[in-house]
Amino acid sequence: MTALVVSLRPDQWTKNLIVFAGLIFGQRLLDATALGAAIWTFAIFCGLSSAMYLVNDLFDRNEDRRHPVKRSRPIASGALSSGSAVTWVIVLVGVSLSASFSLSWTLGVVSVIFVGLLTAYSRFLKHLVILDVLAVAAGFVVRAIGGAVAVDVPISQWLLVCTLLLALFLGLTKRRDELVLIG
Repeated sequence: MTALVVSLRPDQWTKNLIVFAGLIFGQRLLDATALGAAIWTFAIFCGLSSAMYLVNDLFDRNEDRRHPVKRSRPIASGALSSGSAVTWVIVLVGVSLSASFSLSWTLGVVSVIFVGLLTAYSRFLKHLVILDVLAVAAGFVVRAIGGAVAVDVPISQWLLVCTLLLALFLGLTKRRDELVLIG
């Protein structure tokens, strides 16, 4: 069970806090119904993000086994079997998508787009320079859109632009740091 929890990367769930941007900037923070929808949306994106981390680790397990740090990841090390990981991907995606469609059809569609984008990222986009950072940034934008549609507020162009630019800045900074570390 510990291996599964580590693979779900709950320490990365803070990335999903962007779903609250629509609630805040749409001035619906004190609306109990909207707050409840935003909290559910946060939980949905945490479930989807965790499933996508499992998908990424499944795709990368052979390369991760040769990496000095990543080889200790549960799937690469064998602490979590591929079969168990696939089962949890199906459960997490199934429950999360069902929950998103139960909140609203639009949120369900946004959630499907999120899963498709991050699956494409895990499969091939992360190997394409610049497209990798754009895909990660797009993931943040999709989360922000999900938060806005969940609380039924207009999706501000400023919300989209600011989210995209901040995510691009963070992504490019991370890539630069990785290059500097490599030497």
